[in-house]
Amino acid sequence: MTTEKLTITVLGAGNIGGTLGRKWIAAGHQVTFGVNDPQGKHAQALRTEFGDRVTIGSVAEVLANNADVVVMALPGATMDSTITTFAAQLDGRTIIDTANRMGGGPMNSFATFQEKTPRSHVYRAFNSLGWENYADPLFNGEPADLFYCGPNDASRTAVEQLIAAVGLRPIYLGGVEQVGLVDAIAGLWFALALGQHKGRHLAFKVLSR
Repeated sequence: MTTEKLTITVLGAGNIGGTLGRKWIAAGHQVTFGVNDPQGKHAQALRTEFGDRVTIGSVAEVLANNADVVVMALPGATMDSTITTFAAQLDGRTIIDTANRMGGGPMNSFATFQEKTPRSHVYRAFNSLGWENYADPLFNGEPADLFYCGPNDASRTAVEQLIAAVGLRPIYLGGVEQVGLVDAIAGLWFALALGQHKGRHLAFKVLSR
């Protein structure tokens, strides 16, 4: 797998966005965070930790940069409005949708991306495990697997590189038509971790022989 250093714009700096961004900074990638409040607690925590190694601005400011990958780590309820508002800046980009829209209907925002940003390369990843497993992806020394889907084109290389940089093993399930399957794995995680009270430090591993 390529070790090319990537430029990454992360929208959101909470548990998912902040955890992933920290991992990518540690791996040597250039990460910019876009947040609603650049002076808020999450942004200030990142500045304290990384100083001038990290750039934090508004969503509009950071999307003006032509990053290799845009990672959507926003609350699920805000995804449609964000995609619509910034459709021109997002169209044609490589995008990772990590957000889970809870409360009925699809958990992903693929339909909105397809309508508003038809030229973008959208992947579904980092939505099927709790953020704690991105912070610490090893189980008895073995990396957890992360299931993802999206276009099987040149943009997929960067997505796999970012999954591996977090410390996870990427498992490709196919094109955008498999987004429901990736979301079903998220549902399985919620059922086990929360519904069956097995705890949030729970992940999956594909075994074969």
